[in-house]
Amino acid sequence: MFTGLIQKIGEVKSINSHHGDIQAILSADSDFVSTIEEGDSLSVNGVCLTAYNINKDSFAVDISNETLDVSSLTQINTGYKVNIETSLCLQDKLGGHLVSGHVDCIAKLTELHEDARSYRLGFKLSNNNYLKYIVKKGSICVDGVSLTVNKESDDSFFVNIIPFTWNNTIMQFYKLEAIVNIEVDRIALHVEKLLNNKG
Repeated sequence: MFTGLIQKIGEVKSINSHHGDIQAILSADSDFVSTIEEGDSLSVNGVCLTAYNINKDSFAVDISNETLDVSSLTQINTGYKVNIETSLCLQDKLGGHLVSGHVDCIAKLTELHEDARSYRLGFKLSNNNYLKYIVKKGSICVDGVSLTVNKESDDSFFVNIIPFTWNNTIMQFYKLEAIVNIEVDRIALHVEKLLNNKG
């Protein structure tokens, strides 16, 4: 589990394709990489991946065909920037919301406006079936970042990005039509299943 509070921006150092799935070598500063151990779970742009072959300032992750089918990681190439968060410990503060690292769908950035010192972003979902789980003032995870929904419409939702989040995540590199990973609030999914299965 993760909190959706990004700890480091990493960069794709190299990519190796193996019959469709991918091994990616990611780099980050040595102080951050030194906190990672072999087999640790990491959120990389909101996708839960396992770190191995850890060196001073880099580590490897494997990205399966299943993950590539449902996430934006099909876009990664050398030099691509990624949000990274290490997994949650029980004694950690939960500053964002509970994030599983299991991407539900992707979305396209359709609006990007400056708003004083912040930014307002609008995203259009690739799968409208997930819109029912997105509510105003509810939580949403975009590329691993825990955010609060400002507003939602027929096929889109809108968020406000404060300066700290903008400067410390890959959102600062977003351009219109960027494809991002979306994870809806897991609590909403569980509640729906319980209500549908009530006797």
